[in-house]
Amino acid sequence: MDKEKQIVSSQAVKFSIINYLGAAIGIISTLFIYPKNSEFLGTLRYIFDAAQIIMAFCVFGSSQALIHFFPRFKAKLEERNIFFTGILLIVLANCIIVSTVLLLFSSLFSEALVDYPAFNFIGYSIVIAVLISFVDVFKRHATHFKRIAAPTLFERFLPKFLMPSIFLLLFANIISVNQGKLLYVLIYVFIFILIVSYVIKISNVKLNFNYKEIFNTAFRIEYFSYSLFTFITIFGSFLAFKIDGLMVPNLLSLKENGVYSIGVILASTLAIPSAGIYALFSPIISDYLDNQNIEALEEKYKEISKILLIISGLLFSCIFVGIYDLFSLLPTKAVLFQAIPIILILGVNVVVDMSSGFNSHIILYSKYYRFNMVAILILAVGNILLNIFFISYLQLGIAGAAYATIISMTLYNLVKIIFIKNKFNIHPFTKIHLWVLLLFMFVAGALYFLPAVNNILLNLILKVSLCLAINGYVIYKMNWVPVASEWINKRLH
Repeated sequence: MDKEKQIVSSQAVKFSIINYLGAAIGIISTLFIYPKNSEFLGTLRYIFDAAQIIMAFCVFGSSQALIHFFPRFKAKLEERNIFFTGILLIVLANCIIVSTVLLLFSSLFSEALVDYPAFNFIGYSIVIAVLISFVDVFKRHATHFKRIAAPTLFERFLPKFLMPSIFLLLFANIISVNQGKLLYVLIYVFIFILIVSYVIKISNVKLNFNYKEIFNTAFRIEYFSYSLFTFITIFGSFLAFKIDGLMVPNLLSLKENGVYSIGVILASTLAIPSAGIYALFSPIISDYLDNQNIEALEEKYKEISKILLIISGLLFSCIFVGIYDLFSLLPTKAVLFQAIPIILILGVNVVVDMSSGFNSHIILYSKYYRFNMVAILILAVGNILLNIFFISYLQLGIAGAAYATIISMTLYNLVKIIFIKNKFNIHPFTKIHLWVLLLFMFVAGALYFLPAVNNILLNLILKVSLCLAINGYVIYKMNWVPVASEWINKRLH
């Protein structure tokens, strides 16, 4: 058992390091490389966002079913291989059906809907969708053997490392735009080969087509019911969180989608700390719910909400006071300035989302887990309608997409908080939340209107340093994060 815990801890550390390295490369690329050709960035983002939505149909909940039903067959290698082979066959059949339908639809309607760019890239999206569908299944299978670091490295790190290389080749006129799109597809071919080879090696996978031994009538019904539920949830999630990447280029342009993507990438870095915290506390939340320890759950709910508000709020305050000066120093400032409203709007969205705490996890690990599907579908419908309203009706451009996101996400979190309050009589907020918000707003506002010095770099360093110092000092003196305050006190005395 100790060895197993050691493996899990080691994988968790590696997982975090890979995510932060990937984020660092993504930020550097977004600041210095991608703005030089925002239209090509918008094209690649469009291709991938469409591929993810297509993937939901190809997988149709199979990768989640692999996790859910695997314990039944874990003990016997033969049954395990039959079950895994059956999953692969289901995904393969789905990929063939979905690809055929999409290609037929494209050939029939591409001329009638010539103004929409979707049909220009549908082939690229389908190929990537098929590849990442199998990647998702094999990656989930790797978790059964406590191996997540290598698949994460391949899946998340490689695209962020290799995609800037395509841009550099494009800038040097070594490749054309069409060749760049093909190279982008080849990245996922490469990832597919690496992950499949790795998982086969660690899991001793051997295809076994005696699927009737496992997939009898009763199990097929159970399997389909579970897969359908998870598909609806995942598809709704993709519509909710990825729909702006499809609507912006169709309602505006690929170039504006590229600028919007820059804002999305930079704003999403605010949420990086939450991934580790949620991963750490997920088993604790599940345990509290299993043991009906609602009092302890509420305490942790409020604590994590407060910590995430402080972390995200502090980072956002520094971005707010320093972003204009930072971008002024960069050679890609002309495009980056266009992304500033998106970064700020979506940055506020991240702060709101993180300050709501782990409400999704509470619902997911409780007997009310099906409500997450309802909440996701509400978010998806709301996001689509709001995007159309702000972009097409109010003519707000990419800022409209950002407004649609923040409004729909705020309503999404509000619905979940009200639901949890109704079912468990707990909520994530305290008086400290209000004081923290007032502190950040006052300091950021004061520094924003602080007279600037003549040197842009000095002005950037001065404002960001003051933002960190003033907010950090007040948070420390007020003991709003006791763990951090204790750690500082030990080193001061």
